[in-house]
Amino acid sequence: MAKFYDTLIWEYIRDPWVRWLALDKLASKYFDYEMISYKNVTNNKKLSFEEVDLLVAADYSVEDVYITNKLYEKQKKDWIINNKILYDIEIPLIEVLKDMEISWVKINRDILKWIWILLENEILRLKKEIFSLAWEEFNIKSPKQVWEILFIKLKLPKGKKTKTWWSVNSEVLLNLKKEFPIAESIVKYRHFSKLLSTYVYGLINLLDEEDLVHTSYNSTVTSTWRLSSTNPNLQNIPVWEWIASQIRWAFVSRWNKGKILALDYSQVEVRLLAIMSKDKNLINAFKNGFDIHNKTWEFIFWKKEITWSERKIAKAVNFWVIYGISAFWLNKMINSWVKEAWIYINKFYENYSKVKDFFDKTIKKAEETWYVETMFWRKRYIKWITDRNTLIKKIAEREAINMPIQWTSADIIKIAMIEVAKMMKKNKLKSKMIMQVHDELVFDVFLGEEFFLKKEVKKIMENILKDTPIKLKVDIWEWYNWWETK
Repeated sequence: MAKFYDTLIWEYIRDPWVRWLALDKLASKYFDYEMISYKNVTNNKKLSFEEVDLLVAADYSVEDVYITNKLYEKQKKDWIINNKILYDIEIPLIEVLKDMEISWVKINRDILKWIWILLENEILRLKKEIFSLAWEEFNIKSPKQVWEILFIKLKLPKGKKTKTWWSVNSEVLLNLKKEFPIAESIVKYRHFSKLLSTYVYGLINLLDEEDLVHTSYNSTVTSTWRLSSTNPNLQNIPVWEWIASQIRWAFVSRWNKGKILALDYSQVEVRLLAIMSKDKNLINAFKNGFDIHNKTWEFIFWKKEITWSERKIAKAVNFWVIYGISAFWLNKMINSWVKEAWIYINKFYENYSKVKDFFDKTIKKAEETWYVETMFWRKRYIKWITDRNTLIKKIAEREAINMPIQWTSADIIKIAMIEVAKMMKKNKLKSKMIMQVHDELVFDVFLGEEFFLKKEVKKIMENILKDTPIKLKVDIWEWYNWWETK
């Protein structure tokens, strides 16, 4: 039995569809009880909790403890506190996340300042370019003024309409940028402005006196059981894009001559599709070490040489078929005709016939039981899969197809984190696991520990699944900063 129990995490396991899980909402739902509001206690958040009257603060705090215990007693009575997912994955992960948050991440402040200058110069250049194309100056941050310039003065084709004016959101501008340079410049201006405010200003403002930054990992926020990262969000920093990707250059080791080590699951969801569907062609492709995207390209295009754009299409087909995507949506992803996208999807199913069988069986079982499961027996209820509304049913079917794969992947990285943390503690390593980003674990490596850490972490990550026809595969990168590890 674990040392800890978490009533909130259990509620999240039971129903991850619920957004913004909170104790007051659970008190209202289960006990028809309205809790004291933090907002009221702090005078609409004008006071810090330290400034709140002691008796008022005591009432507020005691009520939190009372309702938490009441919720625990309810869960115990319902015989749900011995849940395997809770005790084997989620609760052991609490301590791992605590250690990661305490460890913090080292940032090179000077590199961030250099990126700051690069971004400011680029934003200024784009601003001048936009004004030149518009033949006047205006507030680029104002949707109303952008709308007036694009649709009234320049008479560009209109997209979606809001209650007050025509939309100038990213989707509209991305469609316009194919033909109109001003739309492309505004998209870039917004993007670089967000990078500057969110990641450069944001990171610099959060650095302590030792240039360390802290992020909070949230276990009960996403609807896919994956972790999320906030204040700052370290999971959203771009990887391949010019200035944006160089923000990762500022992530360095705290140790003298230390390195940043990144281990990333390779094509994990397609590998899981092969394992779960038992498709021989897909399994053999991985067993023989083929590039799975090139393999898919072979039966889509029937050509000897692959171009970059064709490989990109094959990669999109492999990825989006897992999500049960329709030809209509795939054609938007790869910028083709619907008929072409339909051919690609059908060729995928022709070559990997067991995948289609697996999807059909998954949908049928979900219709009968109202839930799907991961490989670790985590259940996800989709009761609307029998809805009479065709659109709602199709959405539910796509969710049923994707959920077992995507959420098994989420469980795998969590289990890997738990096992890696145990290994590091057992061997008394000075190196630290500092970040989890999607299917990637990132370490701050103490000089001399890199060879052992690479070998052991790779072994753990690749052997989370037992008795499967193919193993998971992990790619390894290391260098003196996070950007140059890839």
